[in-house]
Amino acid sequence: MSDVEEILRRTLGQAADQAPRLPGLLPARLERIHSRRRRRARTALAAAAVILVAGGTAAVLRGGDITTVVQGEAASGPRSAAPSEHVEKVWPEAVRKLPAKGPDGEAWRPATFIDDHTLLMEADSEGTGAIYAYDLGSNAHRKIVTVPVPEGTTGFANGFAVGGGHVVWWTATDDSVAHLWAVPLEGGKAEIVADQRIPEGDDGSGIDGLAVVNDKIVFSLYVGGVFTVPLEGGMVEPVEAGAGMHLLTWPWAGTPGMGGEPTGTRFGRIQNLETGETRTAVTHPGEQLRTCGVTICLGRSAEGEVFFRQRDGSTQKNVPGDVSTAMPPTQDRFYVSAYGDRMPVGVGLYDLDSGKSGYLGIRGEGNSIRLPSTDPTGRLLSYTIGDDLYMIDLIRIK
Repeated sequence: MSDVEEILRRTLGQAADQAPRLPGLLPARLERIHSRRRRRARTALAAAAVILVAGGTAAVLRGGDITTVVQGEAASGPRSAAPSEHVEKVWPEAVRKLPAKGPDGEAWRPATFIDDHTLLMEADSEGTGAIYAYDLGSNAHRKIVTVPVPEGTTGFANGFAVGGGHVVWWTATDDSVAHLWAVPLEGGKAEIVADQRIPEGDDGSGIDGLAVVNDKIVFSLYVGGVFTVPLEGGMVEPVEAGAGMHLLTWPWAGTPGMGGEPTGTRFGRIQNLETGETRTAVTHPGEQLRTCGVTICLGRSAEGEVFFRQRDGSTQKNVPGDVSTAMPPTQDRFYVSAYGDRMPVGVGLYDLDSGKSGYLGIRGEGNSIRLPSTDPTGRLLSYTIGDDLYMIDLIRIK
């Protein structure tokens, strides 16, 4: 086991003690991860994907929280400037504080928005889970369904998405099959819409993108390829233009993704699967472009400066710090970054447009720190401090 893997294993184990939504079996699974084939391990730990970033290792934990481990050179490198005010004071219109525990006392978190006033909440207790609709106006909640866990399930419920009057997600099984699930938003019985064979081999680890579009489930595989299946069930069909690609945000898909391809700028090349338009990120000699969204990319210059730049190279803004690629810029303007001198002290939310920033109240623990969760749409940030669940609706920031 390498030093990085050992640090990651210990950090995940410590985080499991501090995050109540982590299933009790996760630390034991982590202990066994190096004695299994990589494919089997990734499938079993679908919500604990590991991303190596400059300056450390970012581990995406169950529920989406990210722990960044700072090592060696990064501990003395530049960091983002510490915000002077709490995020609630900087953007009061965007921040909500909710109870950190659900109706049955289990930890829960926002998975995504159902509509502008309703959250889809995911609750988990000892490996079993449920999803709720949470009304932000009245604070009332309604249970949609208890998430089924069929025999042989090895992967958590992942990728919750809303559309066509349904909630959809996927789970993995020990025989290398991903189940695609759906349940009506008003409640009812969760049904398996379709099965997708997870390709054999070290790179096979399930689904890395999921959305609902025009009464169809659209998804992509970790090894590449975009597919659709009718929401009411039917045959899984490949999207011809999406061969080898990964879902970014519909209708955009691109490459490389999280794995399965040669290294390079994540989503450096993208294509609109409806119109056929392609976009390739502009790079300059000596620099490292790390990851891109539809219009903006994160990179480091040959001189070591971290920057955000329009995909077409038209506009660039340098920022202090070592921004984690685990959470690329969202809404084309916001990013989160740790701050501190030699060790991470806290986490801030930064706005590229206005230059404003706010600290989140998350504190560092030695050489590691947790970053907030984000939803697949890039609209929502959330994190827990004590008995409070903080939710930041980024589109409310004008």
